[in-house]
Amino acid sequence: MVKKLVWLAALAALIAAGWRFGYPAANRYFFRCSGTVSVAEPLLTSLPGANSMLFVVAVNDNGVPVAVKKIINPVFPAPFSLTRENLIMPDLLTGRLYLQAQLNTHGQIGEFRRGDMKGERAGSVPVISKGVDIVLDTTGR
Repeated sequence: MVKKLVWLAALAALIAAGWRFGYPAANRYFFRCSGTVSVAEPLLTSLPGANSMLFVVAVNDNGVPVAVKKIINPVFPAPFSLTRENLIMPDLLTGRLYLQAQLNTHGQIGEFRRGDMKGERAGSVPVISKGVDIVLDTTGR
């Protein structure tokens, strides 16, 4: 009876360790989020010209950017795909992410200037998701 309890405790510890260390590694390995970025109808006339850059950013539950995809001279609706190659903070990847997009001509992410556009997906998405839509609906003034 005691041997069975020891084996069950060891198995439980092994499962807990596998979950603790395996789950984040699996998230990083299988990370793939894809979809399209479009522009809200009223903003179509104010799209920047050549040399524009679209940044799609995945943010974790704590608001920390964990992945960034840069698309130069996007054509809308612009398809995007975030994979493990786009991870900038892989250790901070969580099971659900918030997606944001920013379009500008200066190439600096996070700095919102006059003429820039941004948008975000309402609600979070799992680390493995497809068909995610983001709409650029806000302009810098």
